[in-house]
Amino acid sequence: MKHANIVLMVLLAVAVGCATTPKTSFYLVPDPEGHVGEVTVTNQAASVTLNQANQTVAAKRQDAAFSETRLAADEEIQAKFSDALAIVPPPPTGFSIYFATGSSKVDADSLPVFEQVLAEVRKRDSHDISLNGHTDRTGEADVNMKLSLDRANEVRRMLVDQGVSAEYLTIEYYGESKPLVPTEDNVSEPKNRRVEVVVR
Repeated sequence: MKHANIVLMVLLAVAVGCATTPKTSFYLVPDPEGHVGEVTVTNQAASVTLNQANQTVAAKRQDAAFSETRLAADEEIQAKFSDALAIVPPPPTGFSIYFATGSSKVDADSLPVFEQVLAEVRKRDSHDISLNGHTDRTGEADVNMKLSLDRANEVRRMLVDQGVSAEYLTIEYYGESKPLVPTEDNVSEPKNRRVEVVVR
């Protein structure tokens, strides 16, 4: 999330730099999920680190000292950057689709979740969808690795059958190596038999 903050902050700084005021201001704003990263602003005179929501600093010239940092009110942020903030994409949305043990068939209880995935893809007109396949720890690790791929491919097939372009889908698979619920070997755990879908 830190990179999202930095990119937004730089865009805001450029916007202020183009204004009629004789100074360039930098604002650090939270990402859409409310997380705040950290960025260091440097010019020829000094460096200043911003690490709080809506923290701002300014300098009159590239070789001039920075002002004292301060916290800008939400109203100030909106007044200056409402257009820029309006085009920030929403945060990714995640879903978990579960499977029967030893199978790449979607569990019946997860079919409504698949419909939610499809609705989110269409609402966003998403071109960036990750499908991450997993298994529990029953069976052999090499078999589970293939099964996790098969599960991800099944969700991929279902989405493509509903008109989602295959080029928008990215598959990764982890076998039993990334359980949601840690267990001993050969323990059946339904929450680990899943495909995690992330829609951006």
